[in-house]
Amino acid sequence: MRTKTVIVGGLIIGLYLLPFVLGESYLFLSIDFLIMALFAVSYNLLLGQAGMLSFGHAAYYGLGAYTVAILFNKLAVPVYIGLLASPFIAGAIALAVGWFAVRVTGMYFAMLTLAFGQLLHTVVMGWYGFTGGDDGLPVMPPDWLLPARNYYLFVLTVTLVSLAALRLITLSAFGTALNAIRENRQRAIFVGLGVRNYELGAFVIAGAFAGIAGAMRAPLQQMAFPSLLHWSQSAEPVLMALAGGIYTFAGPIVGAAIFVFTNFVITTYSEYPLLVFGVIVLLVVLYLPGGVAGAVIAAWERLRRRAR
Repeated sequence: MRTKTVIVGGLIIGLYLLPFVLGESYLFLSIDFLIMALFAVSYNLLLGQAGMLSFGHAAYYGLGAYTVAILFNKLAVPVYIGLLASPFIAGAIALAVGWFAVRVTGMYFAMLTLAFGQLLHTVVMGWYGFTGGDDGLPVMPPDWLLPARNYYLFVLTVTLVSLAALRLITLSAFGTALNAIRENRQRAIFVGLGVRNYELGAFVIAGAFAGIAGAMRAPLQQMAFPSLLHWSQSAEPVLMALAGGIYTFAGPIVGAAIFVFTNFVITTYSEYPLLVFGVIVLLVVLYLPGGVAGAVIAAWERLRRRAR
């Protein structure tokens, strides 16, 4: 436990020192990684913790971005206030969608989340007067957030606080109940767990934190685009979680690092980075079923046993 605390503390200190040694282009890449890490971990609350495969998680990610953009454009609300509002808006929509979605399981649940996600995407695409349609909506961060270093530190702080909150949720009695549902849904029903209520709670929490990730994406791009809600965007957290490992909290973070930095390299040589990353995930799933993080943890445990 002490070793883990030292490692995590060292990583956090290193992340805060990073903007003082990296160039601006690499800082933007690091910001992208932080946002995707939160997006992936929020999704893994569904897949890894509760065993719920959703194909519409990007809807709440995009709604977070549009919360910031709409409040900025329609009401002149500062970006950081929009960020505070984003989890509530995304969570409220997730509550409405989840109320219907958790009434089915398995592939029916996955298809229903996909259908609702595409419905929200269609609404955003078609509502030109409010969302800007396929032109999107501009977002202008305040002057103090414009320098890459300042925005990196802002995103890092929000991401770390969000990840800490998600970690506490996974370690709580609520997280334990979700694990029980994932392992054996019927047994969880028999012992008296309100399975649908727990699944709905997980759906809302995951949607709210995806909204925070999306809210930080809008100022980075200085735009909110409908593509953020598209079903293809929902593939990214699935791939990141699988690549890193869905049964460890750090797995999706590792998967996000692989995705962002591999994508950065691949786009130089290929027009289809998502396809290439999909192949990488396929190889990981075939040869490292626990994901990269799971394989590293297993190797570390073997070394500890030998040392004893």
